[in-house]
Amino acid sequence: MAGVKSELGLTALVVASNVRRHRERMGLGFAQLSRELVRAGRDIPPLGLGRIESGERRVDVDELTALAAAFGVCPAALLMPEAEDPEAIVQLTGTEKAQAQRIWSWLNGSYPLTGSVLAFFNVALPLWERDAVEEKIGAVRS
Repeated sequence: MAGVKSELGLTALVVASNVRRHRERMGLGFAQLSRELVRAGRDIPPLGLGRIESGERRVDVDELTALAAAFGVCPAALLMPEAEDPEAIVQLTGTEKAQAQRIWSWLNGSYPLTGSVLAFFNVALPLWERDAVEEKIGAVRS
């Protein structure tokens, strides 16, 4: 239904928390971060940043990549639930609960959440990366 806002899911809440954590890590106020984002080609006003961090506004994919660039991290770092221990159990939207190291491996494309590793690499990796993996393991194409 048009105009109906859905509640933020697990991943959106993780992103909101990570935006706050990285903004504070860099010692940036909302206005400073907003100016950085404008320079990166994505205008998010200070009020919008506050709403992102409070869970009132979701981040779209263009904003996610601009925020990651402004923070000097990869986009996957904003998607990854904070966990001090690689064996901590975490969850993102659409996934089952899993160890943090497994979720991180999936986010960065190095291992599937489930199923065959080779089947995952075949569809999840950019062509040049898939070719490099195939060459490394000595896979033969038919």
